[in-house]
Amino acid sequence: MKPRTRTIVPDPIVTVGEPSQPSNALVSLDDADLVGLRRVKLGERPLWLYGCVPRWGEPLNAEFSIPPARRATEPLTSHGLRQGLVFISTLPNIEKHACTLQIVGLEEHALRHFPGSRICHVSSDAAAHWSEVDDYHSEVRAEGYSLCHADAVSALAFRLVFGVGVRGSARVAHGLFALLDGKFLTSEIPSDQYRPPAVSRFLHRVIGLLDGSVVPNEG
Repeated sequence: MKPRTRTIVPDPIVTVGEPSQPSNALVSLDDADLVGLRRVKLGERPLWLYGCVPRWGEPLNAEFSIPPARRATEPLTSHGLRQGLVFISTLPNIEKHACTLQIVGLEEHALRHFPGSRICHVSSDAAAHWSEVDDYHSEVRAEGYSLCHADAVSALAFRLVFGVGVRGSARVAHGLFALLDGKFLTSEIPSDQYRPPAVSRFLHRVIGLLDGSVVPNEG
């Protein structure tokens, strides 16, 4: 018997700053792919995330290609994330205050602690929305990518491997991830998606993991 499938269809589950629906918004997942469903909230509203939260030491084994949107000329690929220390930031709506705090905060603190690191922001919304960052925070040097312009296979692969898919929505969740030579160090996905991740806590955990003062499975 073939496994039943469940379709993730955009609906009004997220009404604050929902991006226009991209061509990859409709994706089919079989039941096995939904095992990782986790409940978070958007203010007082429940929200379900799918995909598995990366664990320390896990290799980045998904393949995807996310089109560039800002300060990048080539797509973001898993191959490009397998060299050195890389921070990945996922953003549901870059025109909202929480996303701006995440973009600016990571730029300020990550580069102070890890000046040679690479920072990549992946947003749910279109490349044109990145003009907000250019207009008000032109000092931000991080690369920006727009998931809504990716093909359906790449978009789904990215959501699953980083655990930031939002059930019933084209958005991704707020999240921060650190990788070293293609292996995950730690991640931070807020339980309240109205708020950005705690950048300072996330980076201190990265520092602790790199210098051996934090036990890996606590990250």
